[in-house]
Amino acid sequence: SVIIAVRNPQTIPTDGQNFFEYVLEFIRDLSKTQIGEEYGPWVPFIGTMFLFIFVSNWSGALLPWKIIELPHGELAAPTNDINTT
Repeated sequence: SVIIAVRNPQTIPTDGQNFFEYVLEFIRDLSKTQIGEEYGPWVPFIGTMFLFIFVSNWSGALLPWKIIELPHGELAAPTNDINTT
């Protein structure tokens, strides 16, 4: 979906392009305020960590794990495990 949203960047952005530009700008600003002017090389790493934690937290909240009968701990949110966090 990212490739489709920003495959052909426009001067006046579409909804998908606008969303992904906002996410990238948020991560750049977060990196710049925490690291300083030398933030450039750290943006991909911080962005990856941010998205991993964000998706991990939401996967536990949005997916209906209670409907499926599984042993305790199977298919839980990744951030439930202390080894992940």
